[in-house]
Formats: sequence, C-alpha cells, structure tokens
Amino acid sequence: MVNNRLLASKEASQSKQLARPSRTFLNSYWALGLISIALLTACGGGGGSGGAGDDKNPVNITFAPSAQLAKTCANPNLSAGEKQGTVENEKTWIRSFIDERYLWYSDVPNVDASKYATAQAYFDVLKTSKKNSADKDLDRFHFSYPTGLWNQYSNGVSLDYGIQWGALSKDPPRNYVVLNVEPNSPAGQLGVRRGDKLLSVDGTNIDDDVALNKALDPDDSTHDFVFQRGQTNNAPISLRAGQYDLTPVRATQLIPGTTVGYIYLDSFLQFNTQNILASAISGLKSQNARDLVIDLRYNGGGLISVSSQLAYMIAGPSASNRKTFYKLVYNDKRIKENYPYPFLPYILKPEYDYDYNKQLPSLDLRSVTFLVDHGTASASEALINGLRGIGIKVNLIGSTTYGKPYGFNPQANCGQTYFAVEFKGENNLGFSDYDAGFTPNCYVKDDPSYALGDPSEPRLAAALQYMATGKCSANPVTAMKASIPAINTSPVFEPNPMRLLSIHTKIKP
Repeated sequence: MVNNRLLASKEASQSKQLARPSRTFLNSYWALGLISIALLTACGGGGGSGGAGDDKNPVNITFAPSAQLAKTCANPNLSAGEKQGTVENEKTWIRSFIDERYLWYSDVPNVDASKYATAQAYFDVLKTSKKNSADKDLDRFHFSYPTGLWNQYSNGVSLDYGIQWGALSKDPPRNYVVLNVEPNSPAGQLGVRRGDKLLSVDGTNIDDDVALNKALDPDDSTHDFVFQRGQTNNAPISLRAGQYDLTPVRATQLIPGTTVGYIYLDSFLQFNTQNILASAISGLKSQNARDLVIDLRYNGGGLISVSSQLAYMIAGPSASNRKTFYKLVYNDKRIKENYPYPFLPYILKPEYDYDYNKQLPSLDLRSVTFLVDHGTASASEALINGLRGIGIKVNLIGSTTYGKPYGFNPQANCGQTYFAVEFKGENNLGFSDYDAGFTPNCYVKDDPSYALGDPSEPRLAAALQYMATGKCSANPVTAMKASIPAINTSPVFEPNPMRLLSIHTKIKP
C-alpha cells in the first residue's frame, strides 16, 4: 500500500452479552455498541447467487440461510470445524450473507457467480451501484481481508514501517512527504519525522514506479530510504516492516499561555485507548482547561465504544444523560436489531462489562474544536455527529471529512473476513446524512513542516484564533519556518479501509 499503513479496530465479531447496568440513566438503552472505525475505500460491486443475467434489482430470489452454508471451503481448516467444499460453496455463502445482512441488499445485482474465479472477487461486486449526495459511490467501504491478518490488526498490532504518507504530487515529478509516524514502529525508532520528504528508494528516484511501489508496499525485504529534512538530505536509512503496538494518543498538553487543552488522537482502535484518554482528560481538568482541541486529522476511526466514552468525557453527565450517542439502524429485515448506543460513562472491562468503580472524568464543555481532514472518518465522524446531537457546539478546522455514517459486523468464512455495510448510525436527533463528510468552519491546509501540537502549526493556530474570535484567518500563521519551504497544497491522504470499520456488541436492559 503506497498511501498509508494498514490499521485495524476491534470489537468482537460476534455479539457478547453484558451485565445489565445498574445506573438509572442507562436502563432505557440497549447499550454498548462497539464500533470499530473507518478505513477508506475498498472494492465495490453487486451480487447474485449464480443466477442468469445482470438483473439490477432481483426479485423473489430465495437463498438458503448463511449459517447453514458456512464453513464449507475449497481449502478447509479441519481443526477449525471447516469441511471440504468448493469455491462455489464459498460464493453461495457470501450471496446468502449479503442478502441477509447488507444494508442495501435490495440493490445488489444478480450477477453470474461462475464468472468470478475466487470468492473474494465475487464478494467485491456484491454491492449497491447507487451514488451518495456528493455523486460518489454510496458504498465506498466494501472489502475483505485474510482472517489471520485481520485478527492481528484488530488486536492493535501493525506490520509495516509505521509511516503515513502524503502525496503533494502523485505523478512525476512526485513529491511524497511523511505526514505521521508511529513512535514504536521501525520508522519511528530510526528517527523518521513528520515533514520528511522522500527523495529516493533503494538508490532510485521516486519517479520510478516499480522501485517506489516495491519499497512502499512493505514486505519481508529491507529497503533503503533517503529523506530530505528542511534543506538537508539525510543519510540513507534501512527500513524493514515490523510488528509494533499502536500509540493512539501521542500528545496531551495545555497550550502555553491559554486555558485550551490539546490532544492528538490517532485512532480509536485499541481497547486500552479508553484508559489513556481518561488519563489525558483528568490531566487537563487538573490544569483547569476551559476549552479543548482534539486533533483527528488522520483518525480513520476505531471502536465506537471509545468514541462514545470520549464524547461523554467532553460533554459530561448533564448534557449526555439518557441521550443517544449513536443509534444503529439495520435493513428492513432486521428492524428488531435497531438500538440506541448511549454515551458511556464508565471504563469497560475486557469482557465489555462496566467497571462501576471507574467512572470516567469529564470536562463538561458546551463547545469543542476538532482538527479534521479527508482521513477523518467513521468513529471520528460519529464523535462529531453524536456531540452535535445533544447540542454541543462542534467547531471543525481543516478540510471536509471522509463521510462514513455506516458500519460493519465482520463475518469470517473459509480464512477470509468480509466487511459489508450492515447499518447506518443516527445521533440523538436522528441525523445521519453526512455521507459526503462534514464541512469545516475554516478551511486550513495541512502543513507537515510543523509538528503536531505546535501552536504555530496552521490548523492548530487557526483553531485557537477561531475559538477566540469566531473568525477564520486566511493566514493564521504570520511567519513560516525559514528553514522549511511552505507547502502550498495539502497532501493527499486517504484513510485506510481497515479503519472504516464499525463493529459492535450490545446489552439488553
């Protein structure tokens, strides 16, 4: 993958029952949806069980229940309870699963399954062809992934260099810069920084397609990279993809000379993020923070449980009491599964039960500011929508977000896990129409020559000004760093498909 690292979010792929909450304000809810996040575009298309033709709207087609068709595989794992079958058996399961669970199942075309060599290729075309409000594909999220790798990513472990790339120019002469680096990753450990410009790979200019793609798609090989930092060309460094734990929260501070707290939040992927965020909010509260900026510019999403917890920590109990954070709405065959997901006020135990001895801190704010980008998606957008649904003023600084009010319940079969949109999410006011993304109050370009959290960084500087004056500035930073040329256009950044997930569990009152 040239554009950015593969990350994943986790909640159990099957529902888990949680103990009934004892607090009165939770009793009216089906609680604890755990939604993993938003990662970007995947493959797309329509469906069919192998019938004739390309009927765009198949009618009265009956499929056997997917539960009866599961685990019949061309290459079975007998120890996992799979039995010998064929690729056609796997395709039949996929078509049944789509018919049962896909949000837009009635739009899936009845294509001929025999035309597709693999179950994955068949799945890719089993989706709606409709357009969203921005005239883009309504379903930009449909994808599958090997189950073994998905399980690894969903546990918060990545296997790559740890670099998120931004393309100032994708075509020769190319201009690739580092937008973000995971601290524990191979790149982070070797000192690669945000703003470093890629000059060459393996001794070859990055305009060489073959060399660039080979080096930026991590494998088991070691590749030599040369970066430019400021006006200086650094010595080559050798990078090899490696496993490392993700670091979701990398900066928490009270902006010097202000009462504004700042948190950089890279993802909602890891279960332990709830504890890290609780500590960050407690620290800001102890420093008498009166306002808050949360940097979500590269946050493609993660667990909806963590998103809901952060929303509670921002708004507090008074504003969120008995309110819906995210209502899951399924297709018309599954209306009984629709339920409202509340603002979660407690730390969750590993079994997804409430720890009533650990109530979350809160800042009780009535406004909050987020730094956003096209890579801001899924659970990050749910955070924005959820807070607006209870009357919290949400300021957005940066560029338009991705637009993913939808979620998945990953379904594994025959060594592959399939992600098909199963529900949309509404806030407390019933609003979910943001499939074209949220528009910022102030458009501000991303400038990787500034460190994230630097008050002079253009987006953070614009946020501070907007919070103080209610006005956007065409030039929030009066002086650029002399040693680094100004970037005149924002880098192109796409969120990762593995982050566009939405998975959940629930409890009944």
